[in-house]
Amino acid sequence: MKKIQIIYAGILLLCFSSCTDYLNENPDNRIEANTLDKISQLLVPAYPRGDYFFTDWMTDDSHYISSNSQISRMTDAFLWKELDEEDSYNTPANYWNNAYTAISQANAALEALEKVDSDNVDFKNSIKGEALLCRAYSHFMIAALFSKNYDATTAETDLGIPYVNESENVLIKEYKRETLSETYRLIEKDLIDGMALVSDEYYSGSKKYHFTKTAAIAFASRFYLFKGDFAKSIEYADKILGVGTVNTTYIKDLNAYDGQSGSLAKKSFYVKNTDPSNILIIEKQVGIGLRHSYGYRTHIQKWRNMFTASSIWAGADKDLRSSMGYYGDGAKNVIGAAKFHEEFYKESLTATTGYPFFVQPVIRGIELVFNRIESNIMLGNLSAALSDLNTIGSLRYTGAATLDLATIQEYYSTKDSDGNDVLPDEKTALMNLYLLEKRKEYLQEGMRWFDIKRHHIAIDHITSDGETITLEANDLRKVLQIPQNASSRGIAKNPR
Repeated sequence: MKKIQIIYAGILLLCFSSCTDYLNENPDNRIEANTLDKISQLLVPAYPRGDYFFTDWMTDDSHYISSNSQISRMTDAFLWKELDEEDSYNTPANYWNNAYTAISQANAALEALEKVDSDNVDFKNSIKGEALLCRAYSHFMIAALFSKNYDATTAETDLGIPYVNESENVLIKEYKRETLSETYRLIEKDLIDGMALVSDEYYSGSKKYHFTKTAAIAFASRFYLFKGDFAKSIEYADKILGVGTVNTTYIKDLNAYDGQSGSLAKKSFYVKNTDPSNILIIEKQVGIGLRHSYGYRTHIQKWRNMFTASSIWAGADKDLRSSMGYYGDGAKNVIGAAKFHEEFYKESLTATTGYPFFVQPVIRGIELVFNRIESNIMLGNLSAALSDLNTIGSLRYTGAATLDLATIQEYYSTKDSDGNDVLPDEKTALMNLYLLEKRKEYLQEGMRWFDIKRHHIAIDHITSDGETITLEANDLRKVLQIPQNASSRGIAKNPR
C-alpha cells in the first residue's frame, strides 16, 4: 500500500472538517491505553516487522540463477539500482515504513505512560525502558541502511535520519534529517536510558520477543561497534560472554542443529525461542524473501568456495554445510539455508487472504564474539582477537587446528609480479579471516551487507547478459536512497 506520509502512526485520517477536533477524538471506540497492562501491549508491535533480505541480493553472496523466476525489485537490488519508488515486501521503503511504524508505537506507549498514575513504579519504568530501547533500535537500523557509516571526523556534517521522539498529533507533520552525529547521540541516549530501566520480571514465556536486559546489552555492543567506540563494544560483549572467555551457552549448537531430522525441524530448531543463543526474536512479514526459486541467490559454486574449499582450520566445516537445500537445475543450482520457515497469517479463520511471515533472531549470541573480535583487531589487541577466533574455529569445525598469526598471514598471502609471496600484515590477515567466518555464520540472514558497507568491500556481480558490474569500495549507492514517500515530503535525498 502506498504511504502518503513521510512517517506514519499507523492510522490514515481522511475526510475531516476540523483537523484538530478530529484528531482529538477516539475514532472507533477502541480500548484506551489507560493502564500499565494496556500500555505494555502497545509495545508488541514496536519492533520493525519489515525484513532486510533485500540487502542479501546486493552482496557478494548472490548470483544470477538462470533457472529462477525473476522479480523486478530483486533484479534492481542485484544491479544496485534505486529502489526508492518500490514500496512492497523485501524493499528498503518497506523496511523504512515498518521501522517508523514501530517507532510510533513506542512513542504512543511513552506518551500514555505520562498520563497514567500507578504505584507500581518498577513496572512503569520497565515499560518505559522497553519503549526507549525499541525506539533506539529502529532508528539505529534505519540509520545503518540509509545513512553513511559513522565516522567521528565527518559525523557532524553527514546526513543522519529524522529522529522521531514524540507522537504525531497532526495529519501531516514535517520532518528533517538530523546530522549523523545527532542521530547517534539520540540513539545512544535512548539506549542507555532504556537499558537502565528495562526489567525481565514483567515478561512472560520465553521473553525473547522483547528487549530483555541481555538483549539490551547485546544491542549496545552492536551500537558501539558501528559507532567505532570499540572499547565500549567489548565492555558490553564481556557482560554476556565473560571477560577473556566465551560463554558457549550463547553460541548456537550446530551439532544439535544438524541432528534434527529434516529441513523443517532444522528451521524450527534454528529460531527456537528457548535457545539462549537467540537473544532477540522478531516476527517479520516476508513476501518472497525466503522463496529460493525466485531471484538472485547463493549458487552452488559460491557456496562450495565458501564452505568446502580447502580450509585454514584443517577440519571439517560444520557451518550448516549438511543442511543446505538445492533448487534449480544445471551448474547454477541455488542453495537455501535451512534457517527460517515461511508461514502464512490469515486475516480471519475463513479468509483466503493475509500475508506471509517468519520469525528471525535479529540478535544472536555469536554476534557478541564477532563484535569483540573486530573491536580488538581495531584496537590492536591481536592476541585477544586471535583467541576468540580460535574459539569460533573450535565450535564451527570438527578437528579444527589452533591458529597462530603467522599461519593466518601465510594463508592470505599473495604473489607479486615476480612470483614472490607477499604477506599481509597481522591486522589485515586477522580481519580477513574474521570477515569470512562472520559471512559464513550469517549466510542468508541479511547481515553481510552491513560489513560490506562498513569495511568498504568492493563487489562484482555478473548480470544475466554475462556483463560484470562493480560496486566500488566507496560507492555512494551503499547508502540506500531515501524512499520517495519521504523525499516527496521534504526529507533530503542521499547524494548520488
